[in-house]
Amino acid sequence: MSRKINLTENDVALLREKVKPYYTEKRFRHTLAVEKEAEKLGRIFLPDDIERLRAAALLHDITKKADIEKQLHYCEEFGIIVKPGYLSSPSVFHALTGAGLAAKDFEKFSDADIISAVRYHTTGREGMTVFESVIYLADYIEETRDFDDCVKVRKYFYDRISCGEDPIEVLRDTMIYSLDLTISLLLSDGAVIDTDTVACRNYFLAEKKRG
Repeated sequence: MSRKINLTENDVALLREKVKPYYTEKRFRHTLAVEKEAEKLGRIFLPDDIERLRAAALLHDITKKADIEKQLHYCEEFGIIVKPGYLSSPSVFHALTGAGLAAKDFEKFSDADIISAVRYHTTGREGMTVFESVIYLADYIEETRDFDDCVKVRKYFYDRISCGEDPIEVLRDTMIYSLDLTISLLLSDGAVIDTDTVACRNYFLAEKKRG
């Protein structure tokens, strides 16, 4: 899994068809929007990795429609340790199991960067890479997202980019902003906050202080 795969436009088109059965119709529309957003962000941050980013976007939610019983089955199959709180936070499950299923069912289309981006697209993590951050953000701000927080983060990001600010600084600050909003929402709902999410926020804050 350490290799960096090379993908063409035709490869991405093939993957798009292959993943379709894994999604509900609504979820597939979202996934296509994430692919589109990942391409836009990729042109800013990783212009040599656009096809790989699009592949990660197409794979990011492949176990989203699985129920808890199926998620637990995937955890057993892929050797995933179920932490306390996962059962009350099903959105975390699909990132974990999606990474496992992507590596198993779509090996041709996955490498370490892609699998890690799928794994952490919901929670983030300490030491998050630009590749991972692009997929996290693409999922959060894709154009069909109309939740208030998503609209706020999308505007924040593109307003600053359009002003010509340093893209890496904008990405870092946007990650902090989105994580703050996510944590605030989870707190207001009395929901479990994954430790990776807290670690991710603290990591980007530390990076900001280092300047």
